[in-house]
Amino acid sequence: MKYGKRPWEPEEEKQLREMVEAGKTITIMALKLKRTVTAVRGRLGILKVSLRKVAPRPKGKPAGQSRRA
Repeated sequence: MKYGKRPWEPEEEKQLREMVEAGKTITIMALKLKRTVTAVRGRLGILKVSLRKVAPRPKGKPAGQSRRA
């Protein structure tokens, strides 16, 4: 589906931030806002909003270490 270039409304930016906080995927955000994934990624960059808001890792083994066989 081709949507064409249209400016971002403040309400859309608010929804985008809320969806990031809720942990939605970029694909879901794009579909709900009727934007392309590329447009959503670009807007997140402009707004300086990171999708990397993940829960802190449990204490113990550092990330990337696997069990030894």
